[in-house]
Amino acid sequence: MESDFLVCAIALSKVFAFECATGRALIEHFGGPEAVFSAGPRILHEALGSSRGDWVEKLSDRALREWAREEWAWNRRYGIRPLYYESEDYPRRLKECPDAPIILYVKGEDILDSERMLAVVGTRRASYYGRTSCKQIVATLARNPRPPVIVSGLAFGIDGAAHEAALEAGLPTVAAIPGPLDQIYPPGHRDLARRILEQGGALVTDFARGDGYSPVQFLRRNRLIAGLSDATLLVESFAKGGGLLTTGLANSYGREVFALPGRSTDAGSEGCNRQIAANLARLATGAEDIEKAMNWEPPRRRKALQRTLDFGDDPLRRAIGAILAERSPIGFAALLEALRERLSAGGTAPDTLPDAALLSALLVELEIEGKIAALPGDRYSQGFVTFA
Repeated sequence: MESDFLVCAIALSKVFAFECATGRALIEHFGGPEAVFSAGPRILHEALGSSRGDWVEKLSDRALREWAREEWAWNRRYGIRPLYYESEDYPRRLKECPDAPIILYVKGEDILDSERMLAVVGTRRASYYGRTSCKQIVATLARNPRPPVIVSGLAFGIDGAAHEAALEAGLPTVAAIPGPLDQIYPPGHRDLARRILEQGGALVTDFARGDGYSPVQFLRRNRLIAGLSDATLLVESFAKGGGLLTTGLANSYGREVFALPGRSTDAGSEGCNRQIAANLARLATGAEDIEKAMNWEPPRRRKALQRTLDFGDDPLRRAIGAILAERSPIGFAALLEALRERLSAGGTAPDTLPDAALLSALLVELEIEGKIAALPGDRYSQGFVTFA
């Protein structure tokens, strides 16, 4: 049953929270989460090594699976989806990472496999420059016909600015939090988390209820930010900071890293400037640099170029060409009226002005010669249109 399978997977994710690769290797060794719990202590010792008796003890404790059943029931009650790392709905980018969690808890919309995902991170002590630059970059990306989902960590500073900018620009955003979903951190951003969900975003974590908070959990959270994204943008960072840890993880995953440069005298830009100088991050002065490097540039609107056409010496043909050059496309009746007005202004006698039959015959000749184009709705335009 799916519930038994997920209960076992949730239990394993709890035990191997900081050793995800070991937990996944154990699952593969036994052929699935349920098979791990079917093995006795002796077989588990053989698989894990005699030095890992603590793991064997935890896996052999019946209370572990009881806790996992309660966790699964709580997730269902509050609309949280536990995604198993080998399931089809597990985020494909994160699955590629060697330290991907066994279970990823998701609250909100199913957007983790969106076409484009961009992480935006930086210092908690964000300056006006950092906040405004973050907003401008996200706003520009939002105008792309295929904009990215913005991923960040819900922290104060640049993370919060990135989420706020995405919401303001109408982009969905994903917040990876460093603790369980029943304890949104930081508490000051609970309203922001609520708005993220209300506007089509998602909250993600690999922590279960009761895990609390510790410094190492922020590093685990950072790997989700980097792992879920195609690229990571470091907006502002001091010489040391969590944003640098995230870009380091992104580099280790083979993902693109960008950094916004700052003045050499600004301590808050030192981390960004060093990353750029060390070729650990691409220079990004704006959204356009990111779009170009990621091949996310919007298609250029092709500009129509109209050649100057030779309609010959005949006054009627020349007048038709002049009108079409000014008013393409134009309907037949409007063209006839404009033609008669132009010729009258030039001194043509009223009784010699063209009628509908003559104009129709001339238009057929000009179309055959390629000098005009007949359009749907009895409209006409100048011919030989090319594009740049």
